[in-house]
Amino acid sequence: MYTETERIFGTLQVLVEPYLTVDLPGHEDGTIVPFVWDVSEQGEFNIINLCLGNGWLQLTDVDITIRSWQKLEYLKYFPNFSLGFEENNLRTNKFAALLQILHTNLQDLQSFSWKAHSCSTGIVSPGLVIGRTADETWICICPTVYKETAIPQEQISRSPLPQSSSDELFGENSLNLISKIQAITSELGIISLEGDFGGGYYYSYDHQIVYGVAVSKELAVEKALQNAGLIELKQFNGFYLDKTYFEGCNYDYSDEDFYSKYEQVNKFLKQIFFEVIMYRFSFWTQEHIYIIGQSKPGDWVGLYLKSEFVYNP
Repeated sequence: MYTETERIFGTLQVLVEPYLTVDLPGHEDGTIVPFVWDVSEQGEFNIINLCLGNGWLQLTDVDITIRSWQKLEYLKYFPNFSLGFEENNLRTNKFAALLQILHTNLQDLQSFSWKAHSCSTGIVSPGLVIGRTADETWICICPTVYKETAIPQEQISRSPLPQSSSDELFGENSLNLISKIQAITSELGIISLEGDFGGGYYYSYDHQIVYGVAVSKELAVEKALQNAGLIELKQFNGFYLDKTYFEGCNYDYSDEDFYSKYEQVNKFLKQIFFEVIMYRFSFWTQEHIYIIGQSKPGDWVGLYLKSEFVYNP
């Protein structure tokens, strides 16, 4: 690890000691710890490598993943969900057509299943499929996911990342394939669900198949998972920027002393990094949040928060 990376990591260790928390709504145990991604040992930092490094993703068979989508296995976690016979047959045919299109038109076709799940529920997110077109464009497809947690801006302030000024240009082969995939996903449509898990925990969820297209495998996965709602990438602005919101959190320790720790962390991150990014991974009730920036040697350093929503019926 580079000296500068060690210095940043060490400073963050001091700033969060003895412990620093963000108590997300309905959650427990939201402790913040320092995080570092050493590129010399762990390779390039991207969504795929981070997920593989955490043991969240596992290679699986493409046909198995598509069949899981077709059977709507993820939706069976929602109470009272059912699908009519005719609608089920229609979806079966559409997914068979999608599978045929992918096998025929994509090279390096792969599928990943999620090993990450919410500890309290055991619910696993649906998998993803990715492949490369003949003109070197990557396409990733996956279903949307349900998120239990809404994170207030007053707790973690974030805003959209600046958009790249350069538009990606895709070849004719890729555009034709994208058109076919878009047609099938449009015909599959949206399954809107609303209800109560019990105990007054109401849900509202729109299930559909989404995709991401990019010039690299990693970026295609990133775009698809953002469209699915499984990840959120935002510019990090700070913890508890509104002090009045913090004072209403009813901490058992000195609010003034504890609040100053957040101010110190916010100030340090802004001083040391040109841009601070929040990577939020949502697995139903479980949240994994990385707030990181890139050091001059190229490592990624910052903070990590893992937190679990707890149903209390």
